[in-house]
Amino acid sequence: MKNCLLCPKGKKCRGYVLGELVLKLYDAVSHGGDSAAIAKALTREDMELLSTQGDKARITCWSKGFVLVLARKVADISRAAESEEELRIGIERLVVQMDGLFSKLPKGLTIDLSDLVMDIYNRATEIMAEEGGTCVVPATILGKVVHDAARGA
Repeated sequence: MKNCLLCPKGKKCRGYVLGELVLKLYDAVSHGGDSAAIAKALTREDMELLSTQGDKARITCWSKGFVLVLARKVADISRAAESEEELRIGIERLVVQMDGLFSKLPKGLTIDLSDLVMDIYNRATEIMAEEGGTCVVPATILGKVVHDAARGA
């Protein structure tokens, strides 16, 4: 994953901060997220942080946040899926939802999913190894889903 030139690295990195906030938002939305559930999941401080960090973030920051969120969720889906079909459907749903969340970035910034697929795969694999997972992240499924989403299929 790339860092911007001014990146403080670690937990102060804007990409990391944005990734954590978007992960909270995604979880709230994906668990029957009506406006009350979303408001409950994100505190006032979270919203202020998202506003200030999001406005100052560069494309590398947003890309890093996107990779971190997708990798975390791909690892979770890979661990929980009981079949290849369930895995494919879960990853497709995830990529479509995340693409929608990240399609309205500040200052007209856009993220090219196809440029990030290897970063997502590598980080998801690292997460699985760190957590002692015995299953694997499906590179072919992830690649196809991201490629299809990138071309709008």
